Amino acid sequence: MIKKFLLILLALFVFSGPVLAAGVLNIDIYGPGQSRVNLFVAEALSKDGAGPVGGIPENAPAELQQRIHANCAFLPFFNMLSGKDIVGGPNPGGYVAQNIDFNKFQLSRTDVLVTAAWAPRPGGVGEVELRAYEVYTGRLIVGKGYGVANKQQIPEVAARFCADLMEALTGQGDFFRSNIAFIKKEGQRKQVYMATAQGLNLQKITNLDGIAVSPAWSHDGQKLVFVFLDKKYHNLCVWDRQTRSLEKKRLPGNTLIAPAFTKAGNVAISLDMRGNPDIYELNSEYKVVRALEENWGIDIGPDFDRAGEKMVFVSNRLGNPHVFLKNLVNGTSKRISLTGKYNTGPSISPDGSQVVFAQMVNGKHKLFLVDLASGRERQLTFGPGSDEDPTWSPDGYFIAFASTRSGPSKIYLTTKHGDEPILIPTGPGEATSPAWGKL
Repeated sequence: MIKKFLLILLALFVFSGPVLAAGVLNIDIYGPGQSRVNLFVAEALSKDGAGPVGGIPENAPAELQQRIHANCAFLPFFNMLSGKDIVGGPNPGGYVAQNIDFNKFQLSRTDVLVTAAWAPRPGGVGEVELRAYEVYTGRLIVGKGYGVANKQQIPEVAARFCADLMEALTGQGDFFRSNIAFIKKEGQRKQVYMATAQGLNLQKITNLDGIAVSPAWSHDGQKLVFVFLDKKYHNLCVWDRQTRSLEKKRLPGNTLIAPAFTKAGNVAISLDMRGNPDIYELNSEYKVVRALEENWGIDIGPDFDRAGEKMVFVSNRLGNPHVFLKNLVNGTSKRISLTGKYNTGPSISPDGSQVVFAQMVNGKHKLFLVDLASGRERQLTFGPGSDEDPTWSPDGYFIAFASTRSGPSKIYLTTKHGDEPILIPTGPGEATSPAWGKL
């Protein structure tokens, strides 16, 4: 069991920004079966008098409360409490520390309390102040104020607050500042879609007459690359987030497999220019400039750490498909999947310390993780169906993957500790090949 000690610096902020005081809260977070922090998201109060909210249209406060609750439910270190869990009822009595009845939340074993205070805003939905308190000390963990112009901004407000809360607790909030691209099947076609890690803001990126496969984000999250199979050729496609433009490129050879971005922002891809696919780097004009890995066998599926010093890939040079690690500094390669006879789809953590991949177990794929320092390999996912195409979150804590555990392939979320997978809602239809990137 892996034990991680998180030191949380709890700073009391007023909304103009200055720090008033600070305290320290120690929370122990474990791996599988970790102890959880009990979190309660209170109903919104009016900023004037702390009573029921008035002058705010269309149930916006209730929707914001539900969004924050749903967002935090994705985090495995939170145990989400409901109103019936709170002794004496869920109303906190106020939205700032001096007016909150912390005693009843202590009796209810609440660790973190989130409050909301709304005020009407001319020409908009309203203004809201969101705070998270450590219940046993009454200290403020994070406090933020937002102007909400319309109801469509409520998911964004919830995500921004949850990102700040998660960052205060763990040092990283990128889960709520990221997108997942994936492939959805539409009849005989396959298109690229994008959504947040919570399945919000679902967008269709492509409308191509053919099959899109293997999306991958650039390290800065500004470009998305994938392979497109039309009726004649394999094509490399690059989508720009800012301009929303799509470039289509023809490359040497007949087969293009699993592109990825390097640290420098170039594309690496497997091409069969010499027969079997090998891994090549392209320049900014998408021309082949050098081989990154050549062998008599098949070399596919490159992925790179954030520092650009390591590349993982799949090769059958030893007979069966296995995962290899190449040191890009000295040029050496070694096998790192030590068990199983069929290992594919590797993804290296941003810090370059761990690699997750899919291994065939009794006819089904399951996710395995190898720690590069120790060489220790362990199984992450279990249960029915096949689990494939893992991808690391930008913070290196979460892993998204495609799974048939509930029938048709859908996108699920787990952690590097192997927490119980959570379904990411992507709408009707099969969803495969997730690729995690920054906003």
